[in-house]
Amino acid sequence: MAENVTSRSMFEFQELTLGAIDYSLFGSLIALSLVIGLYFGFFSKQNSTNEYLFGGKTMGFVPVAFSMLAGHVSGITLLGVPTEVYQHGSAYFLVIITIVLTCSATSYIFVPVFYKLQLASVYEYLEVRFCRKIRMLASMLYIISLVMYIPLVVYAPALAFSQITGYSLYAIVPVLCCICIVYTSLGGVKAVIWTDTIQLVFTVGGLLAVFFIGVNSVGGFWQVISIAKEGNRTDIFDMSPSLYVRKSFWGMTISHTVLLISHFGVSQNCVQRFLSISRQRNVRKAIFILAIGMIIMKFTCALTGLTMYAYYHDCDPLKAKIVKRSDQVLPYYVMDIAGHLSGLPGVFLAGLVSCALSTMSAALNTLAGTIYDDFIDHWLPESSGKEVRATTIMKIIAVIVGLLGMGMTFVVQHLGTVFEISLSIRSVVEGPLLGLFVMGMMIPWVGRKGAMYGCLVGLALMHWLVIGNQWNVYNKRVKRVGLPTSVESCPASIVPGNATINIVEDTGQDEEPFFLFRISMIHFNLIGTLITVVAGIATSFIIGEVDTDKVDSEHITPFMRRFLPKKKYAEVPLKEISGDKITEKEMQMMDSKKMLSQTATITRL
Repeated sequence: MAENVTSRSMFEFQELTLGAIDYSLFGSLIALSLVIGLYFGFFSKQNSTNEYLFGGKTMGFVPVAFSMLAGHVSGITLLGVPTEVYQHGSAYFLVIITIVLTCSATSYIFVPVFYKLQLASVYEYLEVRFCRKIRMLASMLYIISLVMYIPLVVYAPALAFSQITGYSLYAIVPVLCCICIVYTSLGGVKAVIWTDTIQLVFTVGGLLAVFFIGVNSVGGFWQVISIAKEGNRTDIFDMSPSLYVRKSFWGMTISHTVLLISHFGVSQNCVQRFLSISRQRNVRKAIFILAIGMIIMKFTCALTGLTMYAYYHDCDPLKAKIVKRSDQVLPYYVMDIAGHLSGLPGVFLAGLVSCALSTMSAALNTLAGTIYDDFIDHWLPESSGKEVRATTIMKIIAVIVGLLGMGMTFVVQHLGTVFEISLSIRSVVEGPLLGLFVMGMMIPWVGRKGAMYGCLVGLALMHWLVIGNQWNVYNKRVKRVGLPTSVESCPASIVPGNATINIVEDTGQDEEPFFLFRISMIHFNLIGTLITVVAGIATSFIIGEVDTDKVDSEHITPFMRRFLPKKKYAEVPLKEISGDKITEKEMQMMDSKKMLSQTATITRL
């Protein structure tokens, strides 16, 4: 079967083009997204922050779950995960355990607190638990993180679209961003959720179609597994405790879980959607649907990576210089196996763009609400028209942030793979942010000074760690060496004869960088969280600010409330109330209380 795989010719990207049906499908997606945004913008109530950010808190749990799934399964997932498995093997399949742990922690640790308090911003929780300064610091960090994330999710599909169609990246990015900005700023969270739900159909359809056609082109599923096994791509359980291993069992089940919790459990993006659901029990249903969807999508993406390897196991397009970046392997693969099937490349491309639009729209809506609620709202005077003015301000913020993200997209092309960048850059602030919420909800012995100093220490050390790591990667002192691939069966016209051997990158270094700078990026969030929590606890104990009597039990996650001291109530003598001040209704209430008291006494006897 392997011979059938390598007998096909290799094409340059310029020879792989879309047809009229492909462009029609892609255009339909764009048009539908705009129509939904315009509908909710002009025909649905958007005159209050509650409507704009939470959809009036009447959203169903199914569309909310689908919206969150579409927002999470970004172009980084569709392009990054298959490429990760293609180059580094099957350890990523352990993400199934990660998803189960993440959704369980979100349901039983964080959601009960947020849903009980019903705060407009998750960072308002940090104010009521600690102080306003911590809220402002955390909110600013989150805004920076999300603004830096937007260019990554736009760049991935724009790169694929550019490579498949030949259009310039500088023309594609503005079009995609402007479409997203229009329907997000006009329609609010309702437009975001419903467009995400519809866009998810394109994403799932394109992904499944590419997977099944790829399996068929190789000769069947078991042929995929056989070739992957020969290429050492099927080893899942690497039990090495080393922090330098890219995808060990411990890294995927512990460190990656902490990473995902920072994306779901305490992210304003997700919590805002949880609070748009009318009942808390329906929130758990939404999380359950989200978990199932994530497992299916991530599992399929990882299998697509194995199928790509089986198809190109002896003629790697990256090593053969057919593509310039590893992120381009999947788009090339799609056109290579399905370019002759009219409409299928269009479905895949529409799905890829759907991911970008879904993630970017969710980010814009969230950033608009966060910036307004945490930095603008308290400066505006109370008035009858404040709610309408607030909605207008948030729409303007969404437009400004969208344009900023569009400009930053052109910087991403000069960095590494989207998968590595997304993990490294966001971990600088996400680890300390998660540490703040862990201290707030799970460690009642930490006070406001401990939380503040813990966060600052975590931020400082994570900046040093991530910048040092990325500097060494950029200067090729730390190499992300993948598993070996081959070009031995590539056509001679593409690869010179002396290159038809397995190519393994040289890992030798005259001088190794500092040992902490060689830690795998998957551990960064865990390290940032631990540093923040340990520094916060130590600070609170050293300065003696531990006083659990002052902690409100509603600010602590349910299973940790048992460690709070029992509330003591003092007896207060009743004042005499003159009869002429007691209404008939008050007399009835007093008689009812007296009867209940007597009934309780009889029951005890």
